[in-house]
Amino acid sequence: MDPSSHSCPTIPLLAQITRLRFIRGHALLSSLDIHPAQFHLLMMLDRSNPMSQAELAGKLMIKPSTLTVMLHRLMKNDLVRRERDVGDARVMRVHITAKGADLLTQAHDRFLQFESETFEGFSPEEKAHFETLGNRIRDNLVKAVEGEDPSCPWY
Repeated sequence: MDPSSHSCPTIPLLAQITRLRFIRGHALLSSLDIHPAQFHLLMMLDRSNPMSQAELAGKLMIKPSTLTVMLHRLMKNDLVRRERDVGDARVMRVHITAKGADLLTQAHDRFLQFESETFEGFSPEEKAHFETLGNRIRDNLVKAVEGEDPSCPWY
């Protein structure tokens, strides 16, 4: 099948790429019963465990209410747990569980496959150039949305 046959000139290229990445990411993670956004949440907790709910919502660029729904599902599956902050009882800290860390290992392997598929045929120089361009696009958009939604400071 010719991949270019799926091109849709009326939809911007970045929108097509974003949608296709979501579809593929969801397919690779669905057998683990997690959503791509939950994978990213678990990755953040694995690197900076624990985090406050406010920190997580900001880094994921989602509303706190959306995060609460995600956390309930992850807690139901024993992948994360919440505890009150020792220094400030108003703050809830989210911790990844051992089961969550195990699942993350499996999910990470699938993410590596996903990245390999995404950049198949790219040279290391092309990947580096893409990252440079992607960072510039992100930085331009961060400037463009400054002040629009202070609940999502993703930078």
